[in-house]
Amino acid sequence: MADHTRLWLWKSKKFRHRAVQVVCTLIALVGAVIILIPVVWMFSTSLKTRFNVSSLPPDFIPRESQKVEVNGKSLFLYDVTIDGETRTLAAVKLDPERGEFVDPDTGEVFYAPASAARKHRIVIAHWENYREAWTFQTTPFAVFMKNTMIYATVSMFGELLSCSLVAYGFARLRAPGKNVLFMALLATMMLPWAVIMIPSYVLFTKYIPDFLNKLFSSNIKLADTWWPLMVPKFFGSAYLIFLIRQFYMSINKEYDDAARIDGCGFFQTWWRIIIPMSQPALTAVAILSFTWWWNEYMGPLIYLSSTHKLPLSVGLANFQEAYGGTPWHLMMAASLIAVAPLIVIFFALNRYFIQGVVVSGIKG
Repeated sequence: MADHTRLWLWKSKKFRHRAVQVVCTLIALVGAVIILIPVVWMFSTSLKTRFNVSSLPPDFIPRESQKVEVNGKSLFLYDVTIDGETRTLAAVKLDPERGEFVDPDTGEVFYAPASAARKHRIVIAHWENYREAWTFQTTPFAVFMKNTMIYATVSMFGELLSCSLVAYGFARLRAPGKNVLFMALLATMMLPWAVIMIPSYVLFTKYIPDFLNKLFSSNIKLADTWWPLMVPKFFGSAYLIFLIRQFYMSINKEYDDAARIDGCGFFQTWWRIIIPMSQPALTAVAILSFTWWWNEYMGPLIYLSSTHKLPLSVGLANFQEAYGGTPWHLMMAASLIAVAPLIVIFFALNRYFIQGVVVSGIKG
């Protein structure tokens, strides 16, 4: 009877579906824990002192050993188990067989093996690490944050405008060779940044300024400015054009026909009909673009040299150099400051982001 019941359960569609859900949930939970471990370590490290960062074994809770003054000597406090009772005592001498400990309040001396003693540590969160990282003189994080916000916002709007318009052409308009052009556009995704890095730098720092200076008889310089970084964003991104095109192709073309009957041209149809219907996809693209350019490192590193023009990504590297090493506690505090806006944006727009990516990927 029991075997028959188990066989019936395995053959039940509802039971198999519920079992698959439980297994998938457990796998997702394990994956989430693994992914969050570095984040938890970053937050924990940002609240420690420089000397407690590399403790072994690693401690995710910011705890510190305590010292007291006993007879003019600075001694560490230990939790010592004596006759089944745990006391907090100062260690005078640690010995495997007969360690000497003293009560800092009464001065009473106790003896116990070192194996019965464990360092007394209390939880101390150094929130001042964030203030020190933010206000450090040679690394003005407020300026870095402002630069990064302006750069990421302008780049996002530039890509959103250009990519949505180009994607509309590929998805809705008829033209000879359109598919060939689209394949050529996707082929540019195969080019790594290292291949175009030097040609782009020479183009923006030599050929374009020389051309503009001859044309307008001026003295234009694009090196150490934001122009070489922002202007290309208004010419689109192959990956984002692909995402938006996939969404546009899922929209019924009868809307275009109805708009054409009402007298709308191609541009009016895109602006008044397609754009309002594409909010999920455009929101997802905006988040992807903003996040990417918020974290960009190589471009600002190559084109910018003035400290007051740097973004957070390059500013963090300068912050490390300013200390002549790696102060991990302050570095993690500064890193959390840098990623905090992205976390807020993602959780605030999480629903639109997932909806846009899912619709773009399935219906396209």
